Amino acid sequence: MSHSLIAIVIFILTYLAIATEKVNRTVVAFIGALLMVLFNIFNITEAVGFIDWNTIGLLFGMFIIVAALSDVGFFTFSALVLARRLKYSPIKIFIFFPIMTAFLSAFMDSVTVMVFFAALTYEICKILKMDAAPLVVTEAMLANIGGSATMVGDPPNVILGLKLGYYFSDFLVHNAPISIAAGAITLFYCYMVNRKSIISIQKGPEHGQVEMDPSEAIEDRRLFKISLAAMGTAILFLIIHNQVERYVHIPLTAPLATMVPAFIMLAVMGKKAQKIISKVNYEVILFFMGLFMVVGGLEHTGVIGTAANYITNLFRNNHLGFLSTLLWGPGIISGVVDNVPLALSMSYILENIIKFAGFPALSIMVWATSLGLDIGGNFSPIGASANVVAYATMENRGQSIGWGRWLKLSIPATLIALAVSNIGIFIKYITGFF
Repeated sequence: MSHSLIAIVIFILTYLAIATEKVNRTVVAFIGALLMVLFNIFNITEAVGFIDWNTIGLLFGMFIIVAALSDVGFFTFSALVLARRLKYSPIKIFIFFPIMTAFLSAFMDSVTVMVFFAALTYEICKILKMDAAPLVVTEAMLANIGGSATMVGDPPNVILGLKLGYYFSDFLVHNAPISIAAGAITLFYCYMVNRKSIISIQKGPEHGQVEMDPSEAIEDRRLFKISLAAMGTAILFLIIHNQVERYVHIPLTAPLATMVPAFIMLAVMGKKAQKIISKVNYEVILFFMGLFMVVGGLEHTGVIGTAANYITNLFRNNHLGFLSTLLWGPGIISGVVDNVPLALSMSYILENIIKFAGFPALSIMVWATSLGLDIGGNFSPIGASANVVAYATMENRGQSIGWGRWLKLSIPATLIALAVSNIGIFIKYITGFF
């Protein structure tokens, strides 16, 4: 059996094992990487060489900051302040809570956002005697759509951006407008579907319910301010790091843009830093490392190049069809399997495709692929990690959403969001703004 065929078999088995979720995905990824080495696809040094340390560094810095924000009560505080500002109006809560999850997910891990928002939404809906299920599903979908707006909003964007040479500002300029439009249409659809049941609910605390105090969510105001300052600095550095490197000649790369404020924050926090470090999601980082090695096996054996050549010949004279395929293909697949390995595979394929003359610029292919990967996860409760968290949170509180209810709301909404994204990509292609 040739090395190429062995690499393909290992990749497929790894992908299927991740999709079934029977074994921890990090364990699966490293088993796949070890099999690549044991079957002489490459040696251990070459395998480690395929790990994109820029991606690992950026995620590590962001995870530290998000862990700190979580620990100081930022998410709970934000949700409760918003609910109070909205005067516990069911209609306003249904509209603005998903907007908040979309906004937060553009700058931090959507999983963390949904861990807190799903729980708080349930509690607030309980106070209002309101069905939390449709609102939680809407929040999760908007979180995934919001994550498509920036390079750090969703892991597939981190992979595509850093591997293919794009910056935070590039995603903000090109993906964010389409993401906002897709999110707005999705929210409008979800609201119209549930409008009658929402309008029938009377408003909150003035009818005898107990209002929750946002200030109780913050245990240490000093650490709260430090964490917010670190997050703001990381976002600023991500926006300007390219200009700093180019004009000031300081090597402020994307991973350093998040790690510098993260570690300064930890230093200022003193002994509290140990607790924050223990809360960092190391499993995701290890998963990425294992996955980079598995997909690297396909690149090393030339499988990626062959696949890219085939796709190039298939769509050589149909650029719009090719862009639609890049959007809808990963979008539909992401509805049932993890979009991270798919994003990594696509980054290699796009890198090879652009070598062939006559195709659109790499940038517009990246925007189409990232939007498909991020938004497509909304199709099912297991299509994105944020969905899994939201679904499990509701189950843990005794209110199961159920696949039927989720799919009834999510499938039409996701199809609409992808259609809006497709239109946005077409407009970019026609106008040449990419």
